[in-house]
Amino acid sequence: MKRTYSLLIIRITLLILTISLSAKLIGQPYEHSGGVRAGYSSGLTYKGFLRYQMAAFELDALYNRHGLNLSVLYEHHMEPFRSSRWLVYLGGGAFGGNWEEEFSVGLAAVGGIEYIVRDLPLNFSLDWKPMINIFRVYELDFLDFGISIRYRFNL
Repeated sequence: MKRTYSLLIIRITLLILTISLSAKLIGQPYEHSGGVRAGYSSGLTYKGFLRYQMAAFELDALYNRHGLNLSVLYEHHMEPFRSSRWLVYLGGGAFGGNWEEEFSVGLAAVGGIEYIVRDLPLNFSLDWKPMINIFRVYELDFLDFGISIRYRFNL
């Protein structure tokens, strides 16, 4: 009896989670934003949404203990809390730059949560960007957690 009850609770929880994560906005919450990122990798960050979509490209110039890296990431955004101010995003892309004094190219994934301030043109995000080098230096780096503060602007 307890096993059946536990399985039912797990199924209901997964169903609610699936429904809430599939909620989408009709259009993007803003067009462009630029700012700084602080954390394991720190530097400049830019995010631009594709028109009328919940997808964005993020460009970063970040420095960490390995060196300076430039990255391009594609991110899909979801609205899990039924609020246009909170977004959850997942994505991935490529990066290249200096890695332990060698030029290297690799792949990066990203997952995070973003808060859009209503009365100010600012947004804050907390994210995780695991990386793997695939050219010249083969190395994994899973520690890249950071906080970004961006100024939103429309062109």
